[in-house]
Amino acid sequence: MGLALFIIALTAASLISKEANRTVLVWASTGELAPGQIIAQSDVTPASVLLAQSAKNYLSSSAQIVGTTVLTKISAGDLIPVAAIANEVDASNQRLVPLALETSDLPIALSRGDVIDIYAIAKTNTKESITPTMLVSAVSVEQVLERSNSGVVSVLVILDNDQVISTLNYLSDSRLIIVRNR
Repeated sequence: MGLALFIIALTAASLISKEANRTVLVWASTGELAPGQIIAQSDVTPASVLLAQSAKNYLSSSAQIVGTTVLTKISAGDLIPVAAIANEVDASNQRLVPLALETSDLPIALSRGDVIDIYAIAKTNTKESITPTMLVSAVSVEQVLERSNSGVVSVLVILDNDQVISTLNYLSDSRLIIVRNR
């Protein structure tokens, strides 16, 4: 009788433990993802997590998300919510624009996925007061090319079509400054 009770208790404990530990595989980001970025295979990894009723809010690892567009900022290691990506974003409205900047004109450790503002300061030789101009706000960094010994860094940013010309107009006679958003 004692042995039967022990087996029943062990079986019940096993079933309760199994029922309480219902983990699901969902996508998590491996690095920072910013609005406008196209998700690559190296940007995501499957993560086994315990999500009771909220599992429907996150993308299952069986969902094909490579090639989709990020709509909202996703931090490194975060689970990827369904509402944070889209399949049908008008990519024809976005352009990758390279900017060459002095090393001192961008934040330390700027990397892919950072959201930034770009300011321009007119280049003048006079001592007059110069007011910075905000060119674009809340744009995404697609890539930061290796810093060279020349002190120049190339940054590839994602701009909407209507932002490209206005930004390029400032390149020849202005110093560009990048400010990272939090």
